[in-house]
Amino acid sequence: MIGNDIVDLHYASIESNWQRKGFINKIFTSKEQELIWNAESPFKMVWLLWSMKESAYKIYVQQHLKRFFAPKKSVCSLTTNTTGFVVINEQQYQTKSIINDHYIYTEAVLNTSQKEVINTCFYLDDVSAQNQRNTAYKQLKTTVSKMKQLSVHSLSIKKTVAGIPQLYQKNKLLSIPFSITHHGNYGALSILN
Repeated sequence: MIGNDIVDLHYASIESNWQRKGFINKIFTSKEQELIWNAESPFKMVWLLWSMKESAYKIYVQQHLKRFFAPKKSVCSLTTNTTGFVVINEQQYQTKSIINDHYIYTEAVLNTSQKEVINTCFYLDDVSAQNQRNTAYKQLKTTVSKMKQLSVHSLSIKKTVAGIPQLYQKNKLLSIPFSITHHGNYGALSILN
């Protein structure tokens, strides 16, 4: 299983006031808050931890088919500036992040001995949610088509009752673990090969 999340840093700086009263306390544990306030860039640390929580949460939802909003139940720890883990209800998820001036991208895996991960980050011209989703779905189908030598037109994406996207070829569910994400002008996909 795999989960991912991307944060457009420019868009986050405009749309979210992470310094507003109560935000940090509502989202982050006391240890995570220490990481934020001791970081060279507290702004980037907020969004790094957020993307770690979100990417691990996506795997948790795949496992338990149940959504919840309790960010403090997802506890982040960093082992380096770009690697770490998240624990949700005693389950540990390994994370690896890319941090640059444009975005923070994190992938999470349940087991580090899993297969190779293929990641693709891409720019989105339009920030509307519909366009972001359509572009991410197109990128996923194109990538899987090339990987598995399948016709891109035979691939479709359907969501489960829990809102988890799944990939189909001619109405047959494919067992290809993937995760897609988008925010602002950036999107990404991760596939376990």
